[in-house]
Amino acid sequence: PIGAYSRELLKAAGASLSPDPESTRAAQEILMADPTLKTYYRVKRTLQEAFWARIAQSFGQRHSELVAAMDAAQSQGPGTVTVNPQLEIPQYAEAQIHLQPKGYSAEPLAGLLYDYGLKVFMGGAADNDMLPKQIAKVARMPADGRVARILDLGCSAGATTTSLKLQHPDADVTGIDISAPMVRYAHLRAIEQNIEVHFKQMDAAAQDFADGHFDAVLAMLLFHEVPVAVSRQIIAEVFRVLRPGGTFTVLDFSGDRDRDVYTMFFAEMDALDNGEPFLPGYVRSNVEDLIVEAGFVLEPFNPANSLRTGRVATKPLEH
Repeated sequence: PIGAYSRELLKAAGASLSPDPESTRAAQEILMADPTLKTYYRVKRTLQEAFWARIAQSFGQRHSELVAAMDAAQSQGPGTVTVNPQLEIPQYAEAQIHLQPKGYSAEPLAGLLYDYGLKVFMGGAADNDMLPKQIAKVARMPADGRVARILDLGCSAGATTTSLKLQHPDADVTGIDISAPMVRYAHLRAIEQNIEVHFKQMDAAAQDFADGHFDAVLAMLLFHEVPVAVSRQIIAEVFRVLRPGGTFTVLDFSGDRDRDVYTMFFAEMDALDNGEPFLPGYVRSNVEDLIVEAGFVLEPFNPANSLRTGRVATKPLEH
């Protein structure tokens, strides 16, 4: 309803519906002068702040106990977790994405807060890892059927990583994330489910895997949370660590070629109000272009299904 209301305001003002930056700035001036929309975005932001404050307060009462549980799990199996204390966390990774308190790297309970916050935000769709299990089914495997090693990029709390293992039980599945708290919690979470996967704290833009190491790579909602320059580096690394014929599945938002000015305005407001500082740049970069630039062969895709079937690319056999 807010989208329909906003588009009617823009039409009444004779505004351009093109998603270009100038039209988007003009739309923002028009829409944010409207009392209804100003109230909507203020309430949306306030509710998100209250949502996180309550979650952090609740789990904060058991902070020491929960950190101790992750400490104890670090040397337990099934599976493994590797933390890299020498890894330099880039400044962009310190952003408080989704307004999560202290971001993903500074808070020891970041993985738990993210995992529980997602359950609340999804309104039940994340229960029992229902959504990650669907994603694992969508993630494309190589046409030749050889699936020995799978990589989950930006694995966060590890739900997609464990789901990939359940979907492909004979494969060695690894999840990497730049955040130590994320992989530490992801490992504890996998142990509690008795699922053997491996987690590593690693920068996806500078991976330490050998060339051609993986058969398939998944990136779920990663690229809109990093700067475009970093996206290029990550995609180049994926190309390197995939074997010829290996597949790369990207599930993320659509680009600006498939948007009108309102959906670009919404992306700009999400950047401001939902802690998504890199979303506008991501949308305008059209990640499929970056994938092709890196040397992948991109399958035809439906932008309207970018979060359900995503974009699927293959590393050419001649590589």
